[in-house]
Amino acid sequence: MRSQVPKRSIFLLPFLISLCIPWVGCGKKGPPVSLDRIVPKAVRDLEASVREERVILQWSLPKENTDGSKLVDLQGFKVLRGSFEGQECKGCPERLVPIAEVDLASGEHYLMETNRLFWVDRGLRVGRTYGYRVLAFNRRGHFSQQSNKVEVLWDIPPPPPKQLRAVAGDGMVELKWAPVEGTVGYNLYRSGAEEGFPPQPLNPEPIEDTHYRDTRVVNERDYGYTVRSVSKAGETLIEGGNSTPIIVTPVDLIPPSPPTGLVAFALRQGMELRWIANPESDIVGYRVYRRKVGEPTFERLTEEMVRGTIYVDRGVRRGDEYDYGVTAIDGSRHQNESAFSEMIRVKYTYIQ
Repeated sequence: MRSQVPKRSIFLLPFLISLCIPWVGCGKKGPPVSLDRIVPKAVRDLEASVREERVILQWSLPKENTDGSKLVDLQGFKVLRGSFEGQECKGCPERLVPIAEVDLASGEHYLMETNRLFWVDRGLRVGRTYGYRVLAFNRRGHFSQQSNKVEVLWDIPPPPPKQLRAVAGDGMVELKWAPVEGTVGYNLYRSGAEEGFPPQPLNPEPIEDTHYRDTRVVNERDYGYTVRSVSKAGETLIEGGNSTPIIVTPVDLIPPSPPTGLVAFALRQGMELRWIANPESDIVGYRVYRRKVGEPTFERLTEEMVRGTIYVDRGVRRGDEYDYGVTAIDGSRHQNESAFSEMIRVKYTYIQ
């Protein structure tokens, strides 16, 4: 006779199993967080600047969600803007409306520099103050809280400086330009070869003088420069357009050290000279000089540079005495030449 399970137990079994399943292998206490509640952290470093007759907003991409988890599904940002006439609107309610959406997946209408995003607003009216905030959103369309607020007073930009000129030196570029009336300073921009000017100037604060020394350059590399005037409207710095750009190439003017260890050996085919290779990494060759004892000047023995550290002088005569010196040449555009090595005097006395 088979035992029977009561029907009540059969009906209760699925319910009891459903209560147990969430606890199996979980290892995590507390109820799960709804995906609807996991949103990006708010942007807290929104900045605004007026450049080239545009407002440029910039901010850092958030890296975490509000629950502290890593933000891996950031989709983009919504830009909010509001405006009022003049510089102040005390007691006015904040009325910011969406004006643009920045989609990171599209790669359009924004610029990224490291973890910093730049976005441009155009077509604003003179004499109005504009306020901005941004909101981040993820791929599920869930928005963060609003960012900090920034405000700019829009005004007519100052004219660009004229007569920008530069003097290239060794590891530096000296720049000068004509002053512009009504400005509080200038911003200087630098680009590499065949590159556009970056969104940020070289100087962290406007340059009050009309000259600047750039020492963050590499010799033998082309750089483009432009300078922009900066005026002030209320608390907003207004930057004008580019001056006429110029191209400058800093040059290496420091010669290598003189070669060392020069020695000579009389061989059947001539006088063999040897020396120690220079320690500089940019050495491209050497020049060998000789003069016969009694002659006033040295003559260069090679039209082309000697690539190694051995040279055979085949133009010697038995019994004659000679002075020799060697110089090192670097790879700069000027091919800087070192001073003479320590000179040696030898007599060609090879006997077969």
